[in-house]
Amino acid sequence: MNEIFYKIGEVSEMLAIEQHTLRYLENTLKLKIKRDERGDRLYSERDIDTLRLVLQLKDKGLNTTAIKMALENTEDEGVSGETAMQTARPQSNLELAEILSITAKIIEQNEALFEQNKKMEQRLDRMEKKLDHRNEEREKTINEFLTLWKAEQEGRPKSWFSRFRGK
Repeated sequence: MNEIFYKIGEVSEMLAIEQHTLRYLENTLKLKIKRDERGDRLYSERDIDTLRLVLQLKDKGLNTTAIKMALENTEDEGVSGETAMQTARPQSNLELAEILSITAKIIEQNEALFEQNKKMEQRLDRMEKKLDHRNEEREKTINEFLTLWKAEQEGRPKSWFSRFRGK
């Protein structure tokens, strides 16, 4: 049985996404897309199914890094010798459920990281404000010291050296 291959323009129309998006997904997700002798991309049905899965995961809110991790996790669980990126087509509802479960965990981890990041930014802001306040206090103290020192110097007689220099 001969496998049918599609060019990037055809896949772009089928999936209703831009060609540059397909190239971007191939590059960032390290998808193995076959090429012809001219170097043009040739997408198999499996490749298209993988891309459909990727688009579904994007619709669920995953970024490309999380999608890549989900695809790698399916690969780590052992997909009969071939890479998961080539065979990411869900073969059963169970596999899709596993992928969605992994996706949910990744989303949950991302949300926790965002919350931690937000707290760290708030703490950093508080620390910067304290540092600014301390610097202002230090500047104020230095200015007071200089004012006192200048006042003290004005009350003293000039040294013999400054008189010699004509000041």
